[in-house]
Amino acid sequence: MRFIYTVLLFFILTFSVAGGALASPIKEFRYIGNERVTGQTIFAYLEFNRGDSYSQSKVDESIKSLFRTGFFSDIKIYMKGDTMVVEVVENPMINKVGFDGNSEIEDADLLSELLLKPRSIFSIDKMQEDVRRIVTLYQRKGFFSARVEPKTIKLDQNRINLVYEIKEGVEAVIRKINFDGNENYGDSELADTIASKEYRWYRFFSSAHIYDPEKMKFDEELIGRFYKNRGYADARVTSKTAELSQKRDAFLLTFVVHEGEIYTYGNVEIDNHLKKFNHRGLESQIVTKTGNTYNQEEIEETVEKLTNELGNHGFPFVEVEPIIKTNKVTKMANITYRIKEGYKVYINKINIKNNTRTLDHVIRREFRLAEGDPYNISKIQRSKQRVENLGYFNKVEFKNKRTADPDKMDIDVEVEETSTGSVNFAAGYNTAIGPLGSVTLTETNFLGKGQLVSVGFTQAKKARQVTFGFLEPHFLDKDHLQAGFDLFSTSNDYKSESSFSSRKVGGILKLGYEITEHLSHGLNYTLANENIYDVSPLASIYVKSQRGKYTRSSIGHTLAYDRTDSRIEPTSGFMLRGDQDIAGLGGNVRYLRHEGEGRFYLPLYKKDLIFFARARAGNITGLGGKKVNINDRYYIGGDFVRGFDRSGIGPRDRNTRDALGGRNYYAGTVEVQFPLGLPKELGVKGAVFADAGSLFTVDIKKKSDIFDSKKLRSSYGASIYWKSPMGPIGIHYGIPLQKEKYDQLRRFDLQFTTQF
Repeated sequence: MRFIYTVLLFFILTFSVAGGALASPIKEFRYIGNERVTGQTIFAYLEFNRGDSYSQSKVDESIKSLFRTGFFSDIKIYMKGDTMVVEVVENPMINKVGFDGNSEIEDADLLSELLLKPRSIFSIDKMQEDVRRIVTLYQRKGFFSARVEPKTIKLDQNRINLVYEIKEGVEAVIRKINFDGNENYGDSELADTIASKEYRWYRFFSSAHIYDPEKMKFDEELIGRFYKNRGYADARVTSKTAELSQKRDAFLLTFVVHEGEIYTYGNVEIDNHLKKFNHRGLESQIVTKTGNTYNQEEIEETVEKLTNELGNHGFPFVEVEPIIKTNKVTKMANITYRIKEGYKVYINKINIKNNTRTLDHVIRREFRLAEGDPYNISKIQRSKQRVENLGYFNKVEFKNKRTADPDKMDIDVEVEETSTGSVNFAAGYNTAIGPLGSVTLTETNFLGKGQLVSVGFTQAKKARQVTFGFLEPHFLDKDHLQAGFDLFSTSNDYKSESSFSSRKVGGILKLGYEITEHLSHGLNYTLANENIYDVSPLASIYVKSQRGKYTRSSIGHTLAYDRTDSRIEPTSGFMLRGDQDIAGLGGNVRYLRHEGEGRFYLPLYKKDLIFFARARAGNITGLGGKKVNINDRYYIGGDFVRGFDRSGIGPRDRNTRDALGGRNYYAGTVEVQFPLGLPKELGVKGAVFADAGSLFTVDIKKKSDIFDSKKLRSSYGASIYWKSPMGPIGIHYGIPLQKEKYDQLRRFDLQFTTQF
């Protein structure tokens, strides 16, 4: 036993001595392998200080901390006597990042998404993450077979070039879209409803046929709204799948639909929880009427109308909640619009972000609310719409942000700027002026101030025009005031119609303002030198008498009331416009001109079948004993009454048949536009029309020398409109119904302008 105790004591003493040696305090730190990273930086991530004892657990934590910096690919920590040695292998620095094999996505767009950039420290984890990001970018563009292989090229001084070799593969398109469970509506109707489209050869300018999972989620919502707007209150998409082909070049999309039954509105009532407010006057704002077919859009419209009306009554903080209870037996939907007072919130700060070029005040002046105002969702939505309408941004997002005060909220306005400068080249053909070509340079956000500057040149067989324009849409920083000017030089060849040519050089000063959201008024002043020249020897004596130079100084104004749903392609609403101008503020041209126009749009079936009507009329009268010059008179023809030539209607010399123009005109159009059965994205539609009008009165005493009749001219016919990717194309075939024997006809008319 004594021997055993002696051995145990020996081991205890031995390990005690060894343990004492390991536990000796650290006197120095030594760093090996670091070239760019200083010893002080490494020391900052260690769990040790001078005088500490060695601890394996602290070593492990120190190594983890150093690895998290991303500076090193290998780390060792050990004791050498009383010195702690930290031996590292530094990750190389990236000299260049390159891409090889990419044609669908530019280098700059790829680089902007990467974590590893030139002059950053290389990391395998980050490189793998960047590979994933590149693949994701390609998948968003429909290239699901894309492959990315990273390669490193070693350089001196522990630097590398990083190259991503990309095999883009082929674009994965949507080959087929299936619908299941739809009994009351066909596949074609649902296919027209959703944003995803099957691949077709003519969709080369569109991305609708490219699979996008986010787009498919939106399709699910669109299908649900399609049914709910037609009475199917319980309709929903129960499942959706996207199957990728074995070659990874095509998708099969399937939507399984539950239609349910058609419901009608049952009891429709208001449940008012506002104190000291009688809601009886709000019933007129309710669009959902008992007995009508259920419609989700009508419910949303009612909520918006009630919210706005309550705001007008001094209740900006209200919540209108539609409570819908359906009865599957009676097929009725009872709707209660619950009105309750919302939590009072005021706007603390409005922060505009990411606008590197556009000045802050250019964006802020479009807002319909300011810091300190009550939070109002309708005004926020309108502000967002107005900022988007500027056309300066790819994306505009309004994000609410809580503050320390529960009754205050910040709004972050995040924008993504887009190019606002453009150079447009155009080529085309117009049956009135022949082949044409033009170039226009436009900047809609000049120096980030929201100003528009444009320079244009157009050359045609019978016309030439050079223009320069400037517009300040918020003159003197006033929200509804705009000012600008145009300079122009135009030449027109009227020899085939009136045996003369004309040239104008001048400028226009413009000032406009909004009276209301829909009513606007504009003032203008024009100063121009005009020259009537190149008069044919065989021209009418009344044209020859007009040869010479004229100076026109005029002031005018325009009043417009626009209630159409779109200024670009209206489908409903109306527009009224009136113009007046008077010439004679200097110069040798004196007249008073009045002109008016009205347009009306009515959707007969959805937005596919559109009824369009237009009426316009004008009068110009000489002042101070002056007659109206031939260049200032009205000329109407194919643009007003299709089936007639340019300047084909109106007063004309009996002998030479030169068009002399007229001082009075009126014209009207009724038209029905309809789809031609082609896919909507082609932008092709047809129309049938009836036009009518007249042009008359010319200041010539010897009436026997001219034709001048007030009789109505009319025509009917058909048109094809194509909103092509290259520009609008209009083809018209008009058949004159009422005409005078001296009128000039042109049944076929083609208008085509393209930009490239």
